[in-house]
Amino acid sequence: MDPVGILTTILVLALIGFVVYLIVTYIPMPDIFKQVLMVVVAVLLILWVISIVVGGAPLPQLRIRQ
Repeated sequence: MDPVGILTTILVLALIGFVVYLIVTYIPMPDIFKQVLMVVVAVLLILWVISIVVGGAPLPQLRIRQ
């Protein structure tokens, strides 16, 4: 696990969390849909992080062209 990949993973998780926060805050919907959305996203992100840790998924990488 390289430090850039770990930092990119943390950035991706924070960005997804921010997008979910914006959706839940600014799009009017019943409370049950807000809870379902947050639970589904949380479960998917937890499974993704677990797959990264056990080696099933690669770390996200920034592609910088030179």
